[in-house]
Amino acid sequence: MSPLFADKDKSALMLQAPEVFTTERLILRRPRLADAEAIFEYASDPKVIHYMDYRPRTDVSEVLKFLESRPAEWESGSFSWVLTVKPDDRPIGTISCWVEDRAAGFGYLLNQKYWGQGYATEAACAVVEWAINLPEIHRVWATCDTENLASVKVLEKSGLVCEGRLRCYQIRPNISTIPRDAFMYAKVRDAS
Repeated sequence: MSPLFADKDKSALMLQAPEVFTTERLILRRPRLADAEAIFEYASDPKVIHYMDYRPRTDVSEVLKFLESRPAEWESGSFSWVLTVKPDDRPIGTISCWVEDRAAGFGYLLNQKYWGQGYATEAACAVVEWAINLPEIHRVWATCDTENLASVKVLEKSGLVCEGRLRCYQIRPNISTIPRDAFMYAKVRDAS
């Protein structure tokens, strides 16, 4: 599918993202309201949410509210897909990508039952390669807490390079009320 860009308010790029990515072991698809319970399973897990900038979800209604907002967010250039392991259609994680100023940022969550099996890397690689190959995108980036060594590995295996440390970058409420350092990772398209 060829991306279709339109100029919205002269500052943001808008594109049509794939509804589905298929990788060797995964299907990444747009989330549905019926996914709420499966998403709540990992979005409420303190270990999964530990390095996030929000607290674990305490009620499935919070996930439903998030899912209800997805269609409008999709139209504004903020895309989310759930990760499912073939042939099962039950979400085991979520990956999101947002486009702004000719760059695409992304982040992900994965149910801890599936940690250490390469699923986060497989999903990240699919999204990174899609985004960096869009003609208007020159940079794909992500950040992670400096103590989140598992995410460091995922980002590096996804082809991103550490550009540096962002000091006092983000409050991680599950760890501290003081902003914590983060690593900035990016993959850039050669300017030549």
